[in-house]
Amino acid sequence: MTIEAVSIPTQRGRRRKNRLADRPRTPIELELTGFAAGGRAVGRAPDGRVAFVEFAIPGERVIAEITREESSFVEASTVMVLEASPARVEPRCEYFGRCGGCQLQHINYREQLALKTGLVREQLRRIGHFEDPPVLDAIGMDDPWGYRNHIRFTVRRDGQVGFMQRGTHRFLRIDHCDIAHARVNEVLRQVQERTMQTAQLSVRVGENTGDVLVQPKLRWRPARGASVPSGQPHYTERLRGATYRVSSPAFFQVNTRQAEVLAGLVLRHVNEAHPRVAVDAYAGVGTFAALLADHVEQVVTIEWSAAAGDDGEVNLRPYSNVTRVVGSVEDVLPGLDPAPDVVVVDPPRIGLQRSVVDTILASPVRRLVYVSCDPSTLARDLRLLVDGGFALREVQPLDMFPHTQHIECVSVLDRLDEA
Repeated sequence: MTIEAVSIPTQRGRRRKNRLADRPRTPIELELTGFAAGGRAVGRAPDGRVAFVEFAIPGERVIAEITREESSFVEASTVMVLEASPARVEPRCEYFGRCGGCQLQHINYREQLALKTGLVREQLRRIGHFEDPPVLDAIGMDDPWGYRNHIRFTVRRDGQVGFMQRGTHRFLRIDHCDIAHARVNEVLRQVQERTMQTAQLSVRVGENTGDVLVQPKLRWRPARGASVPSGQPHYTERLRGATYRVSSPAFFQVNTRQAEVLAGLVLRHVNEAHPRVAVDAYAGVGTFAALLADHVEQVVTIEWSAAAGDDGEVNLRPYSNVTRVVGSVEDVLPGLDPAPDVVVVDPPRIGLQRSVVDTILASPVRRLVYVSCDPSTLARDLRLLVDGGFALREVQPLDMFPHTQHIECVSVLDRLDEA
């Protein structure tokens, strides 16, 4: 038997909806048999309740301390590994377990991909009621470190820069983030203990352009000095030959290398349908539309965000066959003439509103390419679309966020009468 202490600080119980906040935490021994959303292993507590356990791996036997207790489940945090998984590794980051940014650094990367693939399959079975969902193996990164091109930091009054500790309101100084792009860490080093009169700091970099955006406009402490330009309204990035302006509040993928893979998948699935008209819904700054413009006769973008819309106007100006429409998908899609053959949707984490699903089902769209950052809402929406007359062809998980709980997926659906 292997007995191994785990050098991960455990999370103090949250007072809200936590019956154990004012009591000593209870240790329990667990066999872990599954993997759940949030990056937690799953087992059964001694009393039979489901247990969701941080910093554990399916197949392990651990001692964990309960951090939250409800009538049907408990949440717990691993404090000792009695029988370790072969996939267990030493976390690379010194802040892992205290910082809440990563949940999976204790698992080797190959196993992370396998667990994420399995989780997507499980969500489609359990939530979407797909008996045998067509989920492919997750596409990972050759180097799953130093990828994150956008990070928001917390700044203390004394100028220290970091994050809030996991599950608390306590500050944690950070001097280097292992998943952050090198330029983000360079800015972090340059501003550490030198800023004043700001509580937040956002750093965004263009990996393929070298551009850097630092917000807000910073003020510097006397005698400390700094030479970091700040207050830029936007930065630029390139994906697969297209150039994008991205304003400070606008969304853009935080992993440039995997964003290029994602864009390639979307482009391939759209081209397979040979559309005359394609819609880029939830278009943001025009990421997909700019790439589709060279392949499709007519592209229409739908976006309601003013900040993203301003960027989209700049980014799509070179493409005469792209039409930009401001509004919601359910309002705009029914009135498009000519009607689209293919629609690409990339909604926020909450997924598609039911009205959007109904609008797509009522349209003559032949193919839907659905980009999702939440497997649970994806599973829900895919069930509605399939029940409404589409066939689910493929779900491709893509690891946009190595070492974290997050999973991106690209799904392809064809209308049954077009199959």
